[in-house]
Amino acid sequence: MTVWVGLCLVCLINRAGAAEPELRLSPKKIRDEVRAVVEAQLAALRTGDFETAYGFAAEGIRRQFDARLFAAMIKRGYPALLRPGQSDLGVVRDNGAGLAQILVTVTDRQNRSTVYRYILDKAEAGWRISGVVLEQRPPRGDT
Repeated sequence: MTVWVGLCLVCLINRAGAAEPELRLSPKKIRDEVRAVVEAQLAALRTGDFETAYGFAAEGIRRQFDARLFAAMIKRGYPALLRPGQSDLGVVRDNGAGLAQILVTVTDRQNRSTVYRYILDKAEAGWRISGVVLEQRPPRGDT
């Protein structure tokens, strides 16, 4: 998880010049595109299809991690994304220049919720996931 979160932070700092990007509520077209990518990756992860999930990664991630390392990173650092349960996708925000974010709440069968911030970049092939940051994990001892 540390490598992935570190990579996300490096990507954001490089992209935003160390400042938080100014985001606005996205228009319907961007909302639909971003949600479709995130939902497709979540579906692939839940079935253990890491190759398909890797296909939604942005070029920067793909340069740093091959599919095998990507799968290992997800298994180790993002186990909540692998468990069956419910996902709630929040509001999509973008900067109008190819950067978007969406909060995703994953609730497992024990009703424990984990919140992630997905960061996406617009590429020629469409929106790609450039980072996932853990925003909130379930409290310890939560059942």
